[in-house]
Amino acid sequence: MLEDPIRWRRLVAEYGALRQPGSGLTRQARGQRFNGMIAELLTSFGLRAKSDQRGVGELDVVFNHAGRRYILEAKWEQAKTGTGPIAKLQRRVEQRMAGVTGVFLAIKGFTDEAIDEVDKGRRLDVLLLDQSHWEAMLSGFVPPQELFELITDAASFQGRAYTPLNELLKHRPETPRVTREPVANGTDGMQLQVFTVGAVDHADARRAGVAVDPGGRPLLTLEQGILAVDLPAQRSKWVAPVFGCNNGSLAMADEVLLIARGHGVGRWATGQLTVVSSGAANLDDSHLLMNPDGSAWCLDRGSAGAASARLIRLGTQVGDEKWYELPLAVTAAAWLTTTRLVVSDGADLLLLSSQLTVERRLLAPAGRVRALTALNERQVVTLSDDLTLMRLDLDTQEHRPLGRLSSMAGLHGALVGRSDDSLFVIGRLLAKEGHFAVAEVELGRRPADGEVSHRPEPEVGGSGPWVSPVEPTPPARGRVRATAKAVAGPPAVRVPIELPPSAHAAVRVNHGMSADERLTEQRHGYADGVTAAVAIPLYVLEGLLATNFEIASWLRPWRDHWDRIVSGHAADGETVPDWLPSIAQFLGVYAAPTRVAHAQLTPSLPYVVGFADGLRAAWQDAVRGRLVPPDRETLSQWVRTPLSRPGLPVGLHTITDLRTIAGRVRRVRTWKWIGRSLLWLVTLVMGVCEIGAIGTTVTGQWEPNTVTNAVIGNACFGIPFIGLLWLAIWDLRRLSNDGQPPRRSPTPPQAPPEHRRTPRAEAASTPKEPLVEPPREHGDWVLSRPDRGNPPAEYAAFAASSGMYWTIVGINTLLVIVLAIIIPTAHIPLIPKALLGLFDAFLIFATIGFANMARNPTQLEIGRAGIQVYSRSGTYWFPWQALESVEIMRLEAGTRHLVGWCSNPELFPESTSSGEGPRFLPNLNAVAICPLNTLHTRRHLVARALHTYGGNRYRDPSKGLSR
Repeated sequence: MLEDPIRWRRLVAEYGALRQPGSGLTRQARGQRFNGMIAELLTSFGLRAKSDQRGVGELDVVFNHAGRRYILEAKWEQAKTGTGPIAKLQRRVEQRMAGVTGVFLAIKGFTDEAIDEVDKGRRLDVLLLDQSHWEAMLSGFVPPQELFELITDAASFQGRAYTPLNELLKHRPETPRVTREPVANGTDGMQLQVFTVGAVDHADARRAGVAVDPGGRPLLTLEQGILAVDLPAQRSKWVAPVFGCNNGSLAMADEVLLIARGHGVGRWATGQLTVVSSGAANLDDSHLLMNPDGSAWCLDRGSAGAASARLIRLGTQVGDEKWYELPLAVTAAAWLTTTRLVVSDGADLLLLSSQLTVERRLLAPAGRVRALTALNERQVVTLSDDLTLMRLDLDTQEHRPLGRLSSMAGLHGALVGRSDDSLFVIGRLLAKEGHFAVAEVELGRRPADGEVSHRPEPEVGGSGPWVSPVEPTPPARGRVRATAKAVAGPPAVRVPIELPPSAHAAVRVNHGMSADERLTEQRHGYADGVTAAVAIPLYVLEGLLATNFEIASWLRPWRDHWDRIVSGHAADGETVPDWLPSIAQFLGVYAAPTRVAHAQLTPSLPYVVGFADGLRAAWQDAVRGRLVPPDRETLSQWVRTPLSRPGLPVGLHTITDLRTIAGRVRRVRTWKWIGRSLLWLVTLVMGVCEIGAIGTTVTGQWEPNTVTNAVIGNACFGIPFIGLLWLAIWDLRRLSNDGQPPRRSPTPPQAPPEHRRTPRAEAASTPKEPLVEPPREHGDWVLSRPDRGNPPAEYAAFAASSGMYWTIVGINTLLVIVLAIIIPTAHIPLIPKALLGLFDAFLIFATIGFANMARNPTQLEIGRAGIQVYSRSGTYWFPWQALESVEIMRLEAGTRHLVGWCSNPELFPESTSSGEGPRFLPNLNAVAICPLNTLHTRRHLVARALHTYGGNRYRDPSKGLSR
């Protein structure tokens, strides 16, 4: 259910910060961010949600679940919400189709009058939630899907818009009977007393756990709640009847009980339930731990999405918890002291220091460790796969089997210590379906010297047992995903890809995975690979194709390039491509050098194999969608094709860009054919009307039949017909010319192609050098340059749209013609005729000006050699050697400009007659090179071209690099 654990943890921390008085946000800003948090939380749990939607009334959040649409209104105010805002939401629900449900979330809750008003209405179409419901969803204690099902059921069956969280989860099951089984003995005098807990309806053995209350009695965690069992009296009672509990609980002071449920942790005290913290990223996988200092902790054993295990110190409210990342994946943990922790990775035990670093590794007995508990600072007891209890002395590393629970089926977290010499174990009773067995284990005397079988700790770096590595096999025809098979191999591991030098330390951990874990990692890598592929430029993907999607060979030159930059050995001005850190977030050491923080991440080998599969799948999907050529040779020619129209070079586009462009082309083509059909239809109608006007003139049927009426009548239809006919003929010529307009290009002619490699070609032909900063030019800087300064196919071009100007030219032309006919023929006084004549002359000059703007629109070119601007006032050249830095900034009137800092900026005028050429900015001592609001492009595309060709001269304000 939880699809994005990283975003989920970020939202929990952000909520904790927003609750603080010094958050720095106004009430309105906090409310807007609260809307976004709700939508992000629902999205993290797999619901389609959007915030701040506008329609018939503004909606804070909209989402759908189980085929039902919800509109949510959120309030974070200091007082309870009354009837007014709820009535407003009800009206918005009534304006929508049937089946839409309103949800009102108020942090401070609702007044009694508001709740009564909703419950007594004609139809219950609004659900009311307060802070307890919100924190239950945020923490994952009750995931959003389950919460909306519970409150919808309560509203549907009980007619209540508001149901407290305590009542939604409260359960009233029957109290099971407790019976004593025959006494059994373990190894070396261990006393084993087994009690049977009667069958419980809908009991899920996977959720069971055991804890100890302050009186030393076992607390059993069942799906129906927490059950306290008095073994000597053979009685039991429900102390926390909360449906859906899992794993063990924690008995705190003052009869407070901490329970785990879903992804979160709750507090049960005096019959009331309060959510206090988030927990594990995996559903029903939160394991509660008690520190000797009395603090409560939760173990998150990790998941494919969360990437690592975490230890969580619980606070008093959701958002107060603190996360501490563990150095490895663990299956169980227990506190030895207030600062030392013992954990199991499934095979061995490890001692962790106060900094959560590994102090020592201890070999555990054979078998996977399912659970462990600490008896004291020196001794732990483990429960293995075969349900054997082992006692281990951490100082002497001696272990001793205590006995095997043959009548039970063990569970994760089903072991808890009561004292130094006794513990409880819970499991499913094999002999009776639906029954649970509680074993009270008395450990008895300590083993005598000489009776212990001892297994020494291996040397650091020594060899140990290896699982069979995973080796890829070529995919079958028509398949995208690579298959894997287990192969027998020597202790020296064979890996599916070449490892970076710093990744070899993690090979043993990666190959200690089970088959299910390897498959989970590979699926996670596949999903991340598909996500990453669509944001990688095509010139980089060309290099990936050249290596046949072999990750290490593809990324090696880029990693070396990054290493030269961070080590200070790179050429002046070299920068890291903006896509490379994003890939390093997934692949860590494969993409990042050791000096970079990303290199601390070493993904597992199955994850890397899956990531390569995801890249391949995304590429083949783009090929099937006819977005990219199917082979590398054609792709190589395509990315080197010079620009035929303004835009980014092909090599700088991503698959996402190509999909956006393809969708835009389809929409434009559709509207063009609609407009073309209307044009031809209106032209035909005007032609028929003009024929009728000519016939009326010939037969003399105008009333009155004067020359003026005849001229005006024919002009009313003839002039529009001539204009529409010209447009129709122009459109037919354009259609026959493959969509290209039959007019002169507004840009200067390109120079002949040179036999030099494009920057994308240099990076694409792996394993050659990645793209670096353009070479510096020498010589004097000439402000005006009539020819193109950038080499062919090594620049991005962005031009202003001329369609609007041509539209104005067409309208003005029709007005000029109409006035030219009306002025000499109309019977009006001389002064109005003179004024109309002056206005007609003004339209003529304005039409000429707009025609020049349409024929020569402003164009910005950013290339390997520099920046060039084509405008009506001239052509301006800014070589990179003359520019210290460039930045996209908002200037006067809030319009975005490309601003450059260069030598002698005062050579440019402070203003231009056309308002389009470069101009001097005295307050910044810089040059406003070109306004971006007039260009037919998006800002991020201009920024991408500046970053690619300008290197570190481009300062991105969003990354804190602004001047």
